[in-house]
Amino acid sequence: MFLCTNQAHKNLVKGKKVSDQNKAGLTNTMRDRLRVPWIGGAIQVSFDSLLPVIILPLVFLVSSLSLWWTAFSFTTIGVFILLISNFFVRTIPKTKFFFVWTVTSIVLLYFIFEFVVIPFLEILVEENIALSVLIFGFIMCLYLMKLRANQLIAALDDESQLSFNGKSIEGFYACKICDCKIPDKDHHCVWFDCCISRHNHCLFLLSLFFAIAALLYSSNLTLTSVCHPYEFFKTILLPDDCSDVYFQFELGLSFVSAVYSILIAILLWLILMQQMFLISVGIPLKDWVKLPLSSKLCLGLNRLRPHNRGLIRNWLRIVCEITPKYTPINRDV
Repeated sequence: MFLCTNQAHKNLVKGKKVSDQNKAGLTNTMRDRLRVPWIGGAIQVSFDSLLPVIILPLVFLVSSLSLWWTAFSFTTIGVFILLISNFFVRTIPKTKFFFVWTVTSIVLLYFIFEFVVIPFLEILVEENIALSVLIFGFIMCLYLMKLRANQLIAALDDESQLSFNGKSIEGFYACKICDCKIPDKDHHCVWFDCCISRHNHCLFLLSLFFAIAALLYSSNLTLTSVCHPYEFFKTILLPDDCSDVYFQFELGLSFVSAVYSILIAILLWLILMQQMFLISVGIPLKDWVKLPLSSKLCLGLNRLRPHNRGLIRNWLRIVCEITPKYTPINRDV
């Protein structure tokens, strides 16, 4: 690692291209050297996990200055996510950057809503409770989803020679992030930091649903508090004029958090729709991304689908799945 780091430094100074191996060595060295002063001694903190904690609040503060800064900041952060994700996947695939980004977004949005939006005295107690229930539902689904994934990995043998009800089974797929072979794997979700498969696929869908509902509901409550609202069907309030939100810092910050919530909700809705479609046609996401463009334009229906059992059975397989118990084969027999 030391040689890779030195070579990476030399290439950077000379303006030469740095190989992925040297990038990984340089990145691991930075993660090992970065420490934060703490009671009882400095603690090691990986810089990739620290980035979201620094970047997200800064983006929110800058975006609250004006509409131009909002558009510029969100566009820049989108490009940054695309570039940094490609870098981390190649150099440090086990990075916690994406999961920390998810946690930081939840904490930041909830903090702004409770301590900036609520003091405007426009939110009813019942509305705040309803939002808290949706957030609690998302957190519980996320917790159970990761718990099932961790329990499954702990039960799997390193050599992946496993049995199910006494019979050897196939369908195990390697995950370089989990460093394990996962049965019936659909994909690895970096934002939730766990593999998605039959054992937690239903919880994954529920977590997406609760997250979308919480984001859209909180954004509507926020926008109707900081903008001029109008009545829709005499019972529903929708935002109308938000032209003066940047005149006050608290209003601008609340507006930015609502816009961020809407953008994330749209992305999650697209993921949920994609998941529902792939389950219906019986194609795992890991297989879908490998399909050529011509097959994707045909919705994958022109390809062999070994996982397809029909629309109803595909969904029953996900919704009614009981967590299987995988145990190592007795090698002494």
